[in-house]
Amino acid sequence: MIVLVGINLRTALLAVPPIVPLLSHDLHLTYTQTGLLTSLPTLVMGVSSLPIGLLIGRWGGRIMVAFGLLLVALGACLRALWPAILPLYFFTALLSLGSACSQTAIPALIRQWFSTQIGLATALYSDGLVIGETLGAMLTIPVMLNWFVRDSWASTFVFWSIPVVIALALWLWLVPANIVNQRRVTFKQAEPTPHKPSHRFGSINPWVLGLLVGGAQLIYFGTNAWIASYNQAVHAPGLTWLALGILNAAQLPASLLATLLAHKLVGRKLPFIICALLCLIALVCWIWTPIVLEPLWAAIIGGTTIILYTLSIALPALLAKQEEVALWTGTMLTVGYLFSFLGSFIGGWLWDMVHIPAIAFLPLALASGVILVLGVLLPIQRSPTA
Repeated sequence: MIVLVGINLRTALLAVPPIVPLLSHDLHLTYTQTGLLTSLPTLVMGVSSLPIGLLIGRWGGRIMVAFGLLLVALGACLRALWPAILPLYFFTALLSLGSACSQTAIPALIRQWFSTQIGLATALYSDGLVIGETLGAMLTIPVMLNWFVRDSWASTFVFWSIPVVIALALWLWLVPANIVNQRRVTFKQAEPTPHKPSHRFGSINPWVLGLLVGGAQLIYFGTNAWIASYNQAVHAPGLTWLALGILNAAQLPASLLATLLAHKLVGRKLPFIICALLCLIALVCWIWTPIVLEPLWAAIIGGTTIILYTLSIALPALLAKQEEVALWTGTMLTVGYLFSFLGSFIGGWLWDMVHIPAIAFLPLALASGVILVLGVLLPIQRSPTA
C-alpha cells in the first residue's frame, strides 16, 4: 500500500510538464508564470509540511495519508473544470497540499511498521514515487492524443485522478487502524543510537537535512519543468518526449539498486558526494554538448536525484527518536520544498530577464553544489549499532 500511495502522489504532479507548451500557449503564460505553476507544488508542500508533521502526532499517519489522497483526487479533477490561470493555480495548490499530507506521514508509518528495515521500506516507497513519476511523464501525451481530443490537456487531469480514488479506497480498506502493540515491540528491538554532536555543525538537525532533500527535489523538478520549454526554444521539440521519459524512467533502475543496497547506503556520506558531482557534470554537459546527447544527461540526472532523495528521506527515521520522526520529516520537507520552489521560479524569472534559455538551469547547478558541500561537511555517518 505504501508503494501504491507513492505512485499516486506523483502521477498527477508529473502529468503537467509534458503539456506545459500547450498549456502556456492556451493560457498565454510568461516563463515566470510557467515557472510558478511548475514550482507551486513544492511551495505548498514546503509551507504545509511542518504543521502537517505536528498534526500527524495528534491524528495518526493512517488518517493523514487518507486525507491527503482525497485532496490529491479533488485537486487533480477540479482543475480540469476551469481552464484559466487562477483556478489552475488554486487547484494545483490543493492537490499539492494533499501530497504533502500523505508524503509527510509515510516516513512515520515506516518507522512504526518496519522499524528494523527502515532503509528497505523507504527505498520501496521511493520505487512507488519513481513509477508514478515515470507514468505521469511518459503516458500523458499518448493518453491525450489517443483517448481524448487532440490538445485537450484538461482531460488528462481527470484521467490521473481516477487511480488516486482507487488507492484511497484500498488504503481505507486494507491498512490497519491500530498498531500500538506492534509499536511497543519493534521500538524496543530497534532503539536508535543518539547522534553525537559535531564540532563543526553541532548535532544533526532537520533544518540542515532539508537542504539535502530540497536540493535533490530542485534538480529533479526543475529539469522536468524546463525540458519542454528549453527544447522548443532551441528548436529541438522532437527530443522532449524522449528526454522526459528517460529522465523519469532512469529513476526506476537506480531506485531498485538503492532498494537492494539500502542497508549499505543509508546514513553514509559518499553516495551524496558522488551523486551531487554527477548531477553537476550532467547539467553542465546539457548546455555545452550537442543537443542529441540530452537523453544521456537526463538519464544521469534522473538516476542520481532519486538516490539522493531516498537517502535523504530515510534520515529522520534513522536519526530521530520515535516521537520526533513526524516532526523531523515535516521540518525537513518544509525546508526542502521551499528551497526547491525557488529553483523553477527563479529560473523562469531569469529567462524572462535575459532571454537566454540555458539560464533556467543555473539554480539546478547551484543546488548540486549545495548537496556536494553538505555531503562533505555534514556528520551524517551512522554508527554500526544504529
